[in-house]
Amino acid sequence: MKKTMLAVTLTLLLSACSSGPNWHGMSESDIATWKDAGFTAKTAESWKEMGVSARDAKAWIDAGFNDDSAEDWIEKKFASDEAESWKKAGFSLSEAVRDRKKGLQPIR
Repeated sequence: MKKTMLAVTLTLLLSACSSGPNWHGMSESDIATWKDAGFTAKTAESWKEMGVSARDAKAWIDAGFNDDSAEDWIEKKFASDEAESWKKAGFSLSEAVRDRKKGLQPIR
């Protein structure tokens, strides 16, 4: 009976671990880079899906963004420091896009 319970417990434990986000498809070097930057498998996966490196994702985090809030800015070709300047100056993304097209920059 004890062996059966142990087997069931181990099976449940292993299946629970494999069902969540993982480092699948990443080299050991990539995993180490993401971990060193403070990311979990889940957050790294989200940033990678947007085509953002660990170093750039860390810059976005340091600029006050998360993967969700950075996504639209990234799509509009803003760098993290540029987006941070616009946000700190009180501009929305649409205002920043409009004014950047005019050659304007937020006052620092």
